[in-house]
Amino acid sequence: MDFKKPEVKFLITFIPLITLWFFFYHYLYKIDNILNINYSLLTYFSEILSYQSNSILSIFNLNTSIEIHGDMVVAKILDYPYSHGVWIGEPCNGIKIFGLFVIFILSFQGEIKNKLFFIPIGLTLLHILNVLRIAVLTYISAVNPFILDFNHNITFQLIIYGAMLSLWYIWITQISLKEDK
Repeated sequence: MDFKKPEVKFLITFIPLITLWFFFYHYLYKIDNILNINYSLLTYFSEILSYQSNSILSIFNLNTSIEIHGDMVVAKILDYPYSHGVWIGEPCNGIKIFGLFVIFILSFQGEIKNKLFFIPIGLTLLHILNVLRIAVLTYISAVNPFILDFNHNITFQLIIYGAMLSLWYIWITQISLKEDK
């Protein structure tokens, strides 16, 4: 095996990092119990996400609220026929996909300065998409919850993962491979 080949270097880096990430991510929600922390950092991140999505909904003069139930955050639109809201927690807060995105970019060839520039841009774009996703799903849950599951499980999965794949494509074709020339 030629360890100098870019695809071999990628796999040697990507496979251990992604394995560590998913192991760490699996236990991320249990760390608060181990450290005896009363308020989960992941719940806090979900709460920030719900505040941001509700801020978008408030632009349209929608009366929103946020409730916290254990490690789940519920974003709601009030004064609508259906008000059960959307529950934000793992994996809807986007942390898992953030790790996947970062590990791919770190593992793929390219200059570190460009990686340090591209990773925050990609994470910001993925987070903005997730905020918009939560806002739209909150609206759907208030006006027509019968189409919520389809949009949550199909439409927005395609959009979020499509965006991540597009960012990877941009990294591969526009940034990292052009550095070698």
